[in-house]
Amino acid sequence: MNNKTGIAVGWIVIVLILIQFIPLNRFDQPSKPPTGIPASVLAVLEAHCYDCHSTQTRWPRSAWIAPLSWHVTGKVRQARKALDFSNFDALPEPARREIEQSASRLAGSADLAKHGAIAGFPPIRMTESERRELAEWATNNNRE
Repeated sequence: MNNKTGIAVGWIVIVLILIQFIPLNRFDQPSKPPTGIPASVLAVLEAHCYDCHSTQTRWPRSAWIAPLSWHVTGKVRQARKALDFSNFDALPEPARREIEQSASRLAGSADLAKHGAIAGFPPIRMTESERRELAEWATNNNRE
């Protein structure tokens, strides 16, 4: 390794160390479980959706190692912006119905594992009974 290459590698290592100290918002606010969602449905949502779609994220290791952490936290922020179960009770009724329909459509999707594909998070693998639970929740609430 010549001197210029050694200097370049040294600078790259220094930059990789320094970027670890760039602050990212990975600290979540505690929230109460939504009262507008039955316990059985809530269990499915907590198991498969809450890591990205609530303020109760269990951050994987990839969320702590820059520059991958920038991607992971950005994707979670984007998912929360689209749908955040932490404020479900505060939403107007039409918005709740839309969320229920979206959850039902996603649960029935063959591409469910691709939906939640964020580095470090486990792929989403719902059982048929979990998928049915979400579909029935959306169908029953939208008949009223």
